[in-house]
Amino acid sequence: MKNAYTLPHGKLLFFLLIFLWGCGGDEAIHYKCGPQKQAVPNVDYNIYIENSGSMAGYLGNNADFKKVLINFISDIPAQLKREPQLFFISGHICPFQPPTNIPLVKSVMSLNPGTLKSLCSSNGSSLLPQVIDSCTIQMGKKVSILVSDCIFSDKGGNSSLAEAEMKIFMSNKFKAEGKISTIVIKYNSSFSGIYYAESNGGKPMKVNNINRPYYLLLFGKKENLAALLQTIDFKSYPGYEASYCLSANDPTDSAYATMTYYNKKGNFEFAKPACRMALTGAEANKGVFQFSFNADLSRLGYQEDYLMDVNNYTVNDKFSVVSVKKDTGILHTLTLKTDHLQSHHILKIGLRYELPTWIIQTGNEDDNNPSDSLQQHQTFGFRQLMSGVSQAYKASSTTHQFTIPIPPISIRN
Repeated sequence: MKNAYTLPHGKLLFFLLIFLWGCGGDEAIHYKCGPQKQAVPNVDYNIYIENSGSMAGYLGNNADFKKVLINFISDIPAQLKREPQLFFISGHICPFQPPTNIPLVKSVMSLNPGTLKSLCSSNGSSLLPQVIDSCTIQMGKKVSILVSDCIFSDKGGNSSLAEAEMKIFMSNKFKAEGKISTIVIKYNSSFSGIYYAESNGGKPMKVNNINRPYYLLLFGKKENLAALLQTIDFKSYPGYEASYCLSANDPTDSAYATMTYYNKKGNFEFAKPACRMALTGAEANKGVFQFSFNADLSRLGYQEDYLMDVNNYTVNDKFSVVSVKKDTGILHTLTLKTDHLQSHHILKIGLRYELPTWIIQTGNEDDNNPSDSLQQHQTFGFRQLMSGVSQAYKASSTTHQFTIPIPPISIRN
């Protein structure tokens, strides 16, 4: 049976258009603005302490090395509600099993050079690619943290050859494990014991109460690392010096971003809704054009201090990131500026894979005087190690950088 009254097709279409217009038209259909909620991932946190002979000197009773381990091991269950698993690693992996009824943190505090060797036998040295390979298998539901002094060379003590080997190793690791991120955090601690001078053929040298750098190397999928980085402040741990982050591009990545009028110079209007990331009527003021946008970068697996450094960003078309601010929540406000405003720009923003200055300054090829004040903050072959890792990430990206996965920013005058 027919309805008693049916709108003509023309009027039906008219009312449908009015409805869509009132809801924002195609913007309401195609643009959903707002940060996505991020659940805490159900992953394992595995901590691997390299137990080669060069690591024993960090195990003094009052060493910051132990304090960092204890803080980290206790922060994971407190903040992420997961019990970490602790291992020793050199040529093979040994699970660390504390004595019955003794807390893990207390067992770690009691470690000394003698117990380190007895808990997991070592041949005295280990090659980092092999060590990293062992602790980065089946990374889908795991975050691996390697604690190492990162002294780096090949079997013959050649750090330059080791760099090429590291690049090949990491490239193969990406093929096996997919899009994993790498975060390197540098710390410094007191050190007493035997230091093995790599530049002098591994010559053992007894030192007492000097300082030596060591590193946490974090490996995992971006989404798995994100929760760890948001809840644990690695910068607050004693002896913190610097960090470096590398993340692989993934076409499925996305990050919420929205335009704002904050900190503007010149004139423009942004399209509605603001997450369209489009500016119109752009005009410079005294040759300068500047705008800002808010973005949720929390999913990208980067350290907070790395995201806050404008030197780590790249922008095309003669724009640059001139400031990064963090609100009380999860959003960062990035301000971009140019002195060369054109009639039309399509901007893409990335994070550099290039080595930061601190890595270049940390690496050395002469470690024959470990008591020297400069060498106490340097590591043999470290620049080559990180260069090999960085080059592997560059090779995996057509843009040779990590592209922040927000919509390209359109600017028209």
